[in-house]
Amino acid sequence: MNIWTDPHAWHWLGRAFTTNFVREGLYYLFAALLLWLVVHKWLHKRLAHRVIAGWPTSADVRREMAYSFSTLLIFSAQGLVVFASILRGDMVIYFKPSQYGYLWLALSLPAMLLWHDFYFYWTHRLLHSRWLFHRVHGVHHRSRNPSPLAAYAFHPIEAFINSLVTPLALLVVPLHGLVLLAFAIHQIVRNAHGHLSIETMPRGFARHWLGGRFTTTTHHHLHHETAQGNYGLWFTWWDRWMGTERGDYHARFEKVTAGRKTLLTST
Repeated sequence: MNIWTDPHAWHWLGRAFTTNFVREGLYYLFAALLLWLVVHKWLHKRLAHRVIAGWPTSADVRREMAYSFSTLLIFSAQGLVVFASILRGDMVIYFKPSQYGYLWLALSLPAMLLWHDFYFYWTHRLLHSRWLFHRVHGVHHRSRNPSPLAAYAFHPIEAFINSLVTPLALLVVPLHGLVLLAFAIHQIVRNAHGHLSIETMPRGFARHWLGGRFTTTTHHHLHHETAQGNYGLWFTWWDRWMGTERGDYHARFEKVTAGRKTLLTST
């Protein structure tokens, strides 16, 4: 069957696009809007002392929502490629846990997180080349103090680049449906959290032997402020290995997590 000429296939592709858009939209709205409402609205005064640099403006939020909508369309379209490839037998998403062994089932989610972190770091550095930054990635950096709604606020080209993470993995390995679900939820929740503009982790986390391996909101916020350094997504080790972790990261983290009394006496 040629899925591109068969009318029945186009029917299923249309349904797949709609399903993808609704699912991605719900993930995005659940994570980004929930964090925005809870942290930026309900706990606005209580967490004001943990604002890293400043609150996002209403103009920032409106722009982030507009670009996020286009990103959702692109992610949903990319999902059609995955759906078509599954129909053709080029990719495998399975649902029987024992089909490829329980060891692979257990390792596949960590493997996806490591792959995503690697892929993002190097494509992110590429997007910071002068030509691509001014024409593509600069859209994301218009939010100097981003809101969680900036999680998907990408130029369409950058959205397409980011959408390739899962299809590229599926070209190489089979993945369980629940692993893909957990991966999708993890990436949007942590992505939205990374654009929170408010540090929520406890003091000392960034220097902890384990906590220091994970990126924080401050880590990514400094990247938005300066457009230099701190290119990592989930983990800090690529920035450390490649010498791109900002030298002021730990000091800024300690300052913003110092607490109300320390901040009042220091000002």
